[in-house]
Amino acid sequence: MPVRAVMFDFYGTLARATRAVDLGELLARHGHDLPEHLHDMWWSGDLDGIEHHAPSRSRVHYVAWQRERLHALLDAADVHPGERAEVLDELEAGRADRVLEAYPEVPGVLAELRASDLAIVVCSNWDWDLVAAVEEAGLPDCFDVLMSSAWAGARKPHPRIYEHTLAVAGLDAGSVLFVGDTWGPDVEGPRAAGMACAYLERVGHWPDPSAPVPGGTTGMVGDGAVPRLADLRGVLELI
Repeated sequence: MPVRAVMFDFYGTLARATRAVDLGELLARHGHDLPEHLHDMWWSGDLDGIEHHAPSRSRVHYVAWQRERLHALLDAADVHPGERAEVLDELEAGRADRVLEAYPEVPGVLAELRASDLAIVVCSNWDWDLVAAVEEAGLPDCFDVLMSSAWAGARKPHPRIYEHTLAVAGLDAGSVLFVGDTWGPDVEGPRAAGMACAYLERVGHWPDPSAPVPGGTTGMVGDGAVPRLADLRGVLELI
């Protein structure tokens, strides 16, 4: 089946933070260390593939759920209950000060995809405010469908988010190329849902230890070849 749509991950694929709050630094200012296993939980906590129907009822419910999860992390980091509200307030202020920017080649690639009459979709493990994040990155009106895990009630690589995104976009999985920078959520999950995939490996990108080493010179991984791209211009060659 020919490719009718390209579905992108958002953060690390289309855009990055050029200024962002660091939880470890924030806790250090309060006299606490963030152990490595908790840092990993903080960094990859949105990649755990869980369902969360109840928090996805509304933005109010979702934000409250996020705050509960952060309270649990701070508890594990041995932050005194009396300090937690202040830490969370500082974290929220840091998020408000965050700067998101699209990677340099992204606007041009999206324009070429649009000119090819392909549907362009985002499927992201993000919070409730994905629309604002996309606009902040300078990419408004570039996509036919935006889908955040916050709205879908499940995070990649849970099957629900792919099924929900495909349904909202009116697409058949076999006609979609999924592109992202994290192996489990952006390759294994979409492949299990029936989509073709391409794995993005930007130079200088944060490491993805879950990604297997390509076999030989052909890039054969598992049960098929997964193209590996240095940047999103490689998507144009694939389609």
